[in-house]
Amino acid sequence: MHKQVNVQALVLYSRPLGEGDRLLTLYTRELGKISAVAPGARKMKSKLAAAVELFSRGQFLLYRGRSMYTVTQAAQEGQHQAIRQELKLYACGLYLAELVTKAVEENEANPAIFELLLESWQHLETGKTKPALLARFFELKLLDLLGYRPHLDGCAGCGKCRGAIYWSDKSGGILCADCGPGDADAFSLSRGTCALAQYLLKAKPGRLASLRVEVEQHKELKRLVQSFYQYWTDIGSIKSAAFLEEIT
Repeated sequence: MHKQVNVQALVLYSRPLGEGDRLLTLYTRELGKISAVAPGARKMKSKLAAAVELFSRGQFLLYRGRSMYTVTQAAQEGQHQAIRQELKLYACGLYLAELVTKAVEENEANPAIFELLLESWQHLETGKTKPALLARFFELKLLDLLGYRPHLDGCAGCGKCRGAIYWSDKSGGILCADCGPGDADAFSLSRGTCALAQYLLKAKPGRLASLRVEVEQHKELKRLVQSFYQYWTDIGSIKSAAFLEEIT
């Protein structure tokens, strides 16, 4: 196994370690999510400093150790500076990073997740879409890429879709008026919210700017998605979720 590897990475997490190092969580195109140490990155003259800041994108040369990687070289390719400068954008960018950190297993490469996060950060930086809506978009897209695509086309129980509809975490999708009442944990869902979720699963970030979402629809969608994450994944609590909600 090669000890050195060259990867393109997004910085999900960066905190001080010891007197001058940084501990990183990176999402790489080639290796997926990994942990790494950037030696001396906090020192004024460090060549690694700019590339290992949160939201940075760069090319990293890594040395593979027993428990984690060590950054030996790094060249910054993008910084997403606007996200750092605007509080609402920062809160959303942080939430997307933490969601990937919590929901994705280490060392499982998925280039589509890399592209999703990069495109979402880039679109967030433009300020054209409300951060809360971009968060819902990202949550749904990530679920799909992790293999948990919500079933929104017809009842997950019988395949039909008569009358009122319900959301069921256990069934992984919507239930009809006949099947819904049989699930004690299912809750009612408007057809407008169901259509919104379907749209977001197919949309690109650039299509969100012109999308108008009613407050109640957004609340329903948020409840649906976050309930689904808690049922099917091991993400637990996400600190930045409360921060994003408070700010937006």
